[in-house]
Amino acid sequence: MFCKNCAEVLTDEDVTCPKCGFAAGTGMKYCGTCGEELLIGAAVCEMCGTPVNSVPGGFAQQPQHFQQAYQSAAQQQTFQQPYAQPQQTQQQPTYAQPNVNQQIYQQQQAFQQQQQFQQRSMPPQQQAFQQPYSQGVQPIPVYNVAQQKSKVAAGLLGIFLGALGVHNFYLGYTGKAVIQLLLTLLSCGTLGVISEIWGLVEGIQILTGSINTDAKGIPLKD
Repeated sequence: MFCKNCAEVLTDEDVTCPKCGFAAGTGMKYCGTCGEELLIGAAVCEMCGTPVNSVPGGFAQQPQHFQQAYQSAAQQQTFQQPYAQPQQTQQQPTYAQPNVNQQIYQQQQAFQQQQQFQQRSMPPQQQAFQQPYSQGVQPIPVYNVAQQKSKVAAGLLGIFLGALGVHNFYLGYTGKAVIQLLLTLLSCGTLGVISEIWGLVEGIQILTGSINTDAKGIPLKD
């Protein structure tokens, strides 16, 4: 006797198929007598002529436990049949979910291609300025030489007029300059000593190179 679902050889004592788990005598794929694959819709086996719905050896001659298992499996198969083979009026297209890592990689590639296109369309000087930034290196700022402030002038202003914050106004450090100026004016010169010492220290730092840029980050010229 063969399993009618997977054609596995069964013994008379097998209630279910040890391979697929179907109850013995259930299934519509293979002949239970010879194990030949059945055609869809065939009423009898073309090899041995056994009816498709018959149980090998006769249903009445099978043991009682086999008859109960067969009836239970037949009822279960009848109940699950509409769900196992649903009628599809229109096949819906299936779309594979893209991998998250693949999406990130594609976005990075698109961003790099956009940057390369923008760089090719820029003038050569601007390309040279932005090239280190695209490689993760801090770009060297491009500035006009006329924008550079004099280190000597800023240092002397800090030494002689530091109480009024003139050197900080000159370098663009407006916040510190206003504080030094207010300390001197609002205190009527009482706290001007503090501003003067503050300006003197900053003037020396400017002349020695400890402060070598203005508020915009442009290096001071000698």
